[in-house]
Amino acid sequence: MELLNEKLVVKEIDMISTKINNKWIKVKNKIFSKVSRIFAISIENRTEITLDINTEIYPIHEEDKLDFRIMEINPEQKKEPEPQKDWIDFFDKKLIDLFEYVMYGTIFHCGIENKKFFFYASFGGLLLKIFGNSDLIKNNEFKVDTKILLLIRKI
Repeated sequence: MELLNEKLVVKEIDMISTKINNKWIKVKNKIFSKVSRIFAISIENRTEITLDINTEIYPIHEEDKLDFRIMEINPEQKKEPEPQKDWIDFFDKKLIDLFEYVMYGTIFHCGIENKKFFFYASFGGLLLKIFGNSDLIKNNEFKVDTKILLLIRKI
């Protein structure tokens, strides 16, 4: 089941805010050689996304436009994948083949802040934060421990 479908523009890569001489400034802060943290906003300015991505296998640049989707395990298959089954068996393989970068993960925190919905997910240590209008992302669709698939392709 599709939980989120957004068109994004990458605005920053590996930037952090830091205080220097009592002023907040943004500085480049690349910590890992193969992973970058990107900040992207939806084209309609409804959603903000911060995502750790393996840029060695999927290079991303500022101003790249992305088709960004989040899928949930098919509701009829809510139980955990069995050890002999692969996580991919719980999703539409034809849809996965249409995307260039795919990650399987778990939502570990969600809620509402300043009348906006947010959630955090982990993909084997690579993190995702989504912050957006609560009417776009319904709180009842995202729950802690929900298994999700993140799909990305450049447009």
